[in-house]
Amino acid sequence: MESSLKQYPPEMAWAVVQAKNQSFAVATQDLREMVIMPEVAEVPNTGEYIRGVINLRGRVLPLIDLRKRIGLICVAEENNAFCAMLEQREQDHRNWLHKLEESVTEGHEFTLATDPHKCAFGKWYDAFRSDNPAIAMHLKKFDQPHKEIHSIAVEVQGLLAQGQKDRARELIEATRSGSLARLLQLFADLRAMVREGNREIALVMEAAGRNFAVSVDLALSVEKLAAGSIEELQSGAGVRHDGVVRRFGKRIKGGEVILILETAHLMNWDEIAEDALHPPAATQS
Repeated sequence: MESSLKQYPPEMAWAVVQAKNQSFAVATQDLREMVIMPEVAEVPNTGEYIRGVINLRGRVLPLIDLRKRIGLICVAEENNAFCAMLEQREQDHRNWLHKLEESVTEGHEFTLATDPHKCAFGKWYDAFRSDNPAIAMHLKKFDQPHKEIHSIAVEVQGLLAQGQKDRARELIEATRSGSLARLLQLFADLRAMVREGNREIALVMEAAGRNFAVSVDLALSVEKLAAGSIEELQSGAGVRHDGVVRRFGKRIKGGEVILILETAHLMNWDEIAEDALHPPAATQS
């Protein structure tokens, strides 16, 4: 193993953390504490993976976004994309009911999906699985109102065939204030859950006598790795990420491969201005 890599005692425990469903090991020897992510203050003109700074009991620490550091989409961007998708699926159903109403008023054929499993949301809904129990439970509530909305297309067409245009309009309006309203509220609640529920963890690390923080999705455990399992990654493995990941180990239980974060390579101090770490003193009012 290369001499540039820090050596750790074989009996040392490791903190196992997660970023985008990938597990990483962090040396507890370099880990000072783990806290729920505090407020982050943005700092201009910093490296792409430096999200800003956090104030931890009076200490101002630069915050590295681990996802960005290893070339992945950050949590905020992932959440925003997910919520944007939900907003579009929500609008789809407003548009769907509007088009159904137009078909009644203008007398043309309704051509949108009548099968709830074949609209864009239905296809996503049938395939999507969440590891978050609260979100998984909430998603189950979509099934009934979503199916109710799509089912009225057949009813409306049947009423039109019987010449009952007014009854068809009444059914559409009842659906708008009933099933559709419930569905829209479920979409709004889900977006709020996604935005508020993903509380990241900040790992406070030390390297070369200086402290910094690293954001991770989850902190899973503190445990020893299997004896003799730590090895250097072979060239071309595709996960080195500018030296941040250069070794791996295996968990004792199950033998899962864990990528090891190299503490000394996580932070480049040249990419953050020194004055960003020294906020101005509070002024008296």
